[in-house]
Amino acid sequence: MSDKKADLAGPGISTYPEISKILPENYSTILNKKDTQRAIYAVKSYIEENLCKELNLMMV
Repeated sequence: MSDKKADLAGPGISTYPEISKILPENYSTILNKKDTQRAIYAVKSYIEENLCKELNLMMV
């Protein structure tokens, strides 16, 4: 069995040093933390609603 800590992190979760290797040097976010959270919620909601429509499902 593998290490439980690795399982808890999930895919795509990384450390700040690893993220700094990926992002450009002059990277800055466009949205603040609250607006980022709202945007993620809006995308999630859009996917859920439209997926339900296409699959003829009802969210409960």
